[in-house]
Amino acid sequence: MSKMDYATLLVGLAGAAAVTAGMSLLHEAAGWMVGGGFALAWSWMTARSAGRAR
Repeated sequence: MSKMDYATLLVGLAGAAAVTAGMSLLHEAAGWMVGGGFALAWSWMTARSAGRAR
């Protein structure tokens, strides 16, 4: 991965963490739901990428 890929990854993770933290300030359950949604999306994209690498 290039340095730009790592920078994009870090910005994306920071954004996901900020959105999750913001939602949990509104309502605790909303933070869990948003965080879980991000985790599912991350897992799906990782599995898709691993499948393509084969």
